[in-house]
Amino acid sequence: MDASSTTTSRNSHRTATAFEQCVSGRRTSVAGTVFFLEAGEHLEAVLSQAGPGDVVFAPARSAMRSDPRVIGYDGDLREPGDEVILDGTHTFELREYVAAPFVSIVGRTIIRQCSAEGVAAFLSDADTARDYGVFVDQLLSSAVLLDSLASFNGTGSEGDSLVRVHVTSDGEYRDGPDGLLLGVVGDDRAHVEARAIGGAGRGRAFARIVDRGMLGADLDDRPWFARYLAAINLLRQWGGVPSRPTISGFGGHLVRALDELPALPGVVSADAPYLLTGDGEEYVLVDPGSRRRFRLGADTARAAECLIATADESSAVALLAAELGRAASSVTSVVREVQARFVAAGLDVTVNGRGGI
Repeated sequence: MDASSTTTSRNSHRTATAFEQCVSGRRTSVAGTVFFLEAGEHLEAVLSQAGPGDVVFAPARSAMRSDPRVIGYDGDLREPGDEVILDGTHTFELREYVAAPFVSIVGRTIIRQCSAEGVAAFLSDADTARDYGVFVDQLLSSAVLLDSLASFNGTGSEGDSLVRVHVTSDGEYRDGPDGLLLGVVGDDRAHVEARAIGGAGRGRAFARIVDRGMLGADLDDRPWFARYLAAINLLRQWGGVPSRPTISGFGGHLVRALDELPALPGVVSADAPYLLTGDGEEYVLVDPGSRRRFRLGADTARAAECLIATADESSAVALLAAELGRAASSVTSVVREVQARFVAAGLDVTVNGRGGI
């Protein structure tokens, strides 16, 4: 590969990564803030406050090609149906969430909540996935970017509160197109960062369309929501995912005792491993951190599920014994062997860190 091809590939990756951060609100490999400008007239003012590690998306006709921080785009991302072309190579179409289940994904697509109804529909679909194991197919497409996911979990540490800034055509600085007002063009960087820190937390990206307190209460009622978001992300990035994947904890469990004895399990952390079944009898355990996959037989899968759900060996033994109708002493060795197998592979399935969002 020649030097020009390498440079083009590197620039393309930078563009895609920065745009993912811009849409999702989650930190990627971009060290600084990602700005998205609706209007080129604000470019000079934004650049005056942007740091060397920042990325600025601006209309191509106004983009300063001599400034390495600037990436030009053509089109718009304001209304459903709009299309944007980044740096002449990456094309995305904007869709609203309420229409997502009825849209065929034929290319790279941004799905944005756009309204209070969109946020409510997203929560409702999460409930359906939790209760029945049915996910919205469109959300599982690797071609889809889900808007403002970070705002459902909070905005991370105080020092990482300015992941993205959406600059409206009127010159407002917001956390996403429907997000909290962080300032206006002409404000200095310190002021914008202070507003971002002061407004950190769940719902910041939806402040213009929902009541953040009510959204927070809705999320408190769903302490498993972070694991739902992580499950969607895992499935989106898994090439060859089964057409109807079944994930432990969504629509039930392999170990029936987990459904019949609800007092036993707590809320499983989004960082804990995921147990999936495909179209047959195959079970796969996925580590969300490393993305490593372990193929399991049914007996091993049951023991692993008990360890994941309880994060404790003795509790897992009791749970598996209840499932099989056997004495705890007869299944202790099975649970220990499964745990030892994963520890030897560098994965502790009991590191659950159970908690909410």
